[in-house]
Amino acid sequence: MSWIALGLRMLGRWPVDALMSLGQTAGIVLISVLTGIAVMAAFKYTANRRALRSAKDAIQAALLGIVVFRHDTRAMFSEEGRLLRGAFAYMFAGFRPLAAVIVPMVAIFAAIELYAGYGPLPVGQSAIVTATAPGGELGALADATLTGTAVQVETEPLRIPATGEVCWRVRADEPGEHTLTLSVGGQRVEKSLIAGERVRPVAVSPHRARGGFEHVLIGSAEPLIPADAAVAEIAVAYPPTLVDLGIVRLHWIWATLILATIAALIAKPLLRVEM
Repeated sequence: MSWIALGLRMLGRWPVDALMSLGQTAGIVLISVLTGIAVMAAFKYTANRRALRSAKDAIQAALLGIVVFRHDTRAMFSEEGRLLRGAFAYMFAGFRPLAAVIVPMVAIFAAIELYAGYGPLPVGQSAIVTATAPGGELGALADATLTGTAVQVETEPLRIPATGEVCWRVRADEPGEHTLTLSVGGQRVEKSLIAGERVRPVAVSPHRARGGFEHVLIGSAEPLIPADAAVAEIAVAYPPTLVDLGIVRLHWIWATLILATIAALIAKPLLRVEM
């Protein structure tokens, strides 16, 4: 599963890298518009229009029947059953276009998280770095040490045996991409740390993981931690960010969904999509 996540991550990075180079807001707007148009195009060219039309007619007929037979409890329940069957038929008829767009959308959304989910660590501000042991037991991780280039490790390690975690507080002294080095069990595992002002969109990777579909796909742009390492994941608590749409600031997922929905509604009559 980790290799599938790696493939999806690579698939989503190249278009998102190109669009985000225009700026965070411009990139989010363009990705959202293209996503909305792509969804409508998928419905136009892959959906079973006959099945969609039949299901929609069944839903409309059932709704009319509920109104007409509202004083007849038995008949009304029968129409509600028809409504439910029509709804399921409509949902199944939409599986083909959904299947056509779900993989690229997951890949692109995972890549957006790197650019719009978190910002670089401001110079002089502290963040928590957490190393997690495989299997939830500290083991060799209990004696781990953390160092960094142009990064000050401000605290001694805080060991949490109940969760198999070790935490440090670090501070970046210079802007740029720095390297944290975790020394554990005779091995050295590195983790990037991005510091500085967010002048332009930059891919920020909060996690470096050993495996796990969601850990590799979401919030990670770094190679997998070696399977024989005594650490399963290293995470940096970067500050979260919001997308500035001018009149409102939203988390990128809400901004993208709202803008993509608007784009889809505009594209629907232009592409003559029947849904």
